[in-house]
Amino acid sequence: MKRLFIVMLVISILISSTSVGFSLAPEESISITSESGIVIDAASGDILFEKNAHKPMYPASTTKVMTAVLTLENANLNDKVIIDKETPFTDGSRIYVKEGEEFTVEQLLNALLIQSANDSAVALAKHVSGSVEEFAKLMNKRAKELGALNTNFTNPNGLPDKNHVTTAYDLSMIAKYAMTIPKFREIVKTEKYQIPITEKTDEVRYLKNRNRLLWGVGPSNKMEYNGELIDIKYDIVDGIKTGYTAEAQQCLVSTAYKNNRRVISVVLKAIKTNVYSDTRKLIDYAFDNFNLIDVVNSGTILKTVPVEKGIEENVDLVTQDSISKIVPNNYNQSHVAHKIEVEQQIVAPINKGQVLGKVTYTLNGESIGETNLIALQSIDEKQVYKIIKKIKEPKSINFFKILIGIALVYILWRTIVTVRRIRRKRRRWRW
Repeated sequence: MKRLFIVMLVISILISSTSVGFSLAPEESISITSESGIVIDAASGDILFEKNAHKPMYPASTTKVMTAVLTLENANLNDKVIIDKETPFTDGSRIYVKEGEEFTVEQLLNALLIQSANDSAVALAKHVSGSVEEFAKLMNKRAKELGALNTNFTNPNGLPDKNHVTTAYDLSMIAKYAMTIPKFREIVKTEKYQIPITEKTDEVRYLKNRNRLLWGVGPSNKMEYNGELIDIKYDIVDGIKTGYTAEAQQCLVSTAYKNNRRVISVVLKAIKTNVYSDTRKLIDYAFDNFNLIDVVNSGTILKTVPVEKGIEENVDLVTQDSISKIVPNNYNQSHVAHKIEVEQQIVAPINKGQVLGKVTYTLNGESIGETNLIALQSIDEKQVYKIIKKIKEPKSINFFKILIGIALVYILWRTIVTVRRIRRKRRRWRW
């Protein structure tokens, strides 16, 4: 019993000692009703909140974010797409394309992301890869490249398939990249779009964005949020993509921009308008509890080091780039540490801006950024070392050899002349 008491005492001491320190988690947290969710900083990819973020889920039409990325990477907006005989029979949400009908890639992209048209997704997949099956392979390959860990796409539109799964985290990584593409950003914030009449359809197709966070106001577009009934529309939201199937329920990938910061949220398997209230919770949580701080600015002098063979004895090392970081509001500057690494031997000449080392910043032992250390000023080498270097150059060595040769010839000639003169004098003395 005494031994057990001692063991428990040691464990309690260890626990208490390891719990002391700075926590990245804000003091206040939130809860969402969706089965899975995440919100990240769009610039760094830092996770600000997560719930079952790595749990495989059915993504429904949020799949189309990946389809749009691949289309924008592998096709031109003005490319012509002629609809084959199978595509018009695609299930679910459609713009009702017809066999032989011609569209541009840009028109089909707008139908894909605004109207969430499944037939447009199939048409684009076939245009890029020749078939849905080959396009799915490309989707999975690119998803991994963008940071997805547990994703397996089998189609370009998210129609039900037990093997078609992804995660909130993976979707956030895909969306993070997608938002770096200007045309993608333009389309996902568009409320309305028109596809003109074609040879096969004599009516204009009017498209309206399914994402009510962009336009949802009025009695039929209300949601309960923080105990109040408010409009679904949220002015700081400017995309991205909705999704729904009976198996997946309500899904939504969103992005919002405020105070020079962008965040991306994902909620999967939400019920009805909870998809919007959960999304707003995540977005508000990210902006209300985290700030963007400057860890270090570019051009900051961090170290002065000696220079060998230079006309100046020392050179100042400054940061090449600025480093910023998203941190909780309870962040404390004193918890950031930095490590400077400099070349072992710094020898003149040195050019301004020359990389001579690096600095790494850490928070609680984890790297939060690094940048090169560069020379603040140019430093020439001393004249004596220039002369020595000049002499050592191949051309200088050859010239030096010639001079030595000439000198030796001259010395030899003078020696011969001197010897002859001495002999003549000796002969005269004999006479």
